[in-house]
Amino acid sequence: MITDNIKNWKSLPGVTSHPVWKAAFEWIEANAHRSEVGQYDLGVGGAFVRVMEYDLKERGDARYESHLATIDLQYTIEGAEGIEIQSVELLEKEGEFLEEKDFQFYKPIGKGLHRVDNTTGNFCILYPQDGHMPQLYVNGFTHVRKLVVKIPVSSVA
Repeated sequence: MITDNIKNWKSLPGVTSHPVWKAAFEWIEANAHRSEVGQYDLGVGGAFVRVMEYDLKERGDARYESHLATIDLQYTIEGAEGIEIQSVELLEKEGEFLEEKDFQFYKPIGKGLHRVDNTTGNFCILYPQDGHMPQLYVNGFTHVRKLVVKIPVSSVA
């Protein structure tokens, strides 16, 4: 897991020299605030962007998830959302892995190891080993507009 503000992305080691990471962050800077809800092809490495918005949830109504084939670059366009993070090794799978959607859900647990309150302009990079529970309330916020860049692990390995 990596968290930071979008203004600092060029200081992340290896990012500016890698075409997929560079394209992802440049897309965010150029398009995030004017993009409509939907899916956009990044044009490199099989990566794509999903722009979404939704109401936030109580922890008991949210679920842990992970992705085996993709890395999530989650960026908050407007509002805020809490994201709880726990190693998938410490989570118990709930149901089968949904290969076509690259989703694995997990049973609820006590508090996660980390929590990130992703506010406007901040991002969080979540790797396959990072079980994460997004959509959580943050004090003062009930709604978030965000995007997720889905980056195939194979394109950055």
